[in-house]
Amino acid sequence: MNVIVVIPAHNEGKTIGGVVSRTLSHGRVIVVDDYSSVNTDQEASMAGAFMVLRNQINLGYDKSLDKGFAVAASKALKADIIVTMDGDGEHDPADIERIIKPIILNYADIVCGTRPTLSRWSETIFAFYTRLRFGIHDPLCGFKAYKREVYDAVGYFDRSNSIGTELMLTGVRKGYRVANVPIRLHPRADASRFYSSSLRGNLRILKALARGL
Repeated sequence: MNVIVVIPAHNEGKTIGGVVSRTLSHGRVIVVDDYSSVNTDQEASMAGAFMVLRNQINLGYDKSLDKGFAVAASKALKADIIVTMDGDGEHDPADIERIIKPIILNYADIVCGTRPTLSRWSETIFAFYTRLRFGIHDPLCGFKAYKREVYDAVGYFDRSNSIGTELMLTGVRKGYRVANVPIRLHPRADASRFYSSSLRGNLRILKALARGL
């Protein structure tokens, strides 16, 4: 199957090259450089990324993924499966095969990675809600896989700053099947995309939950 991995990246020149090089054996890689002030786009290109899209202004995590999905699902590339993962080295590209397996074996349309632990109390609340309502154990994990038909049915990845959850939740509401797959985590090279401030990060997550209710 045609697997395309979309990696949003902001100021991750130190790590993006290694992430891209370890991902190449699992599919084509599209890196969306979210207006980095360092050489993120150059490192991604030199590491062998199939395509590097550079935002002309800082758009944020969700809009960067939205841009990457639109290209991956286009008639030109025709992805069968679109994978999302982070560019900071936290996710292990070796887990891609396990993430896409439920889709390949046709018992899931969306696969959500499940981290060993959740670092914030707001993530625990979000996960409690989605586990009870949708059977999704770790909605805020950035390591996910989607059958392209899910994206086609919804028409976008995100419109509400949902921290990477809108396509997943909308897809499940439309009747698409979801599976959960445990993943490994490596130490982050930099601060979380949820901000270094604990209060600010928790508030952002709670706002995303409210939008998804």
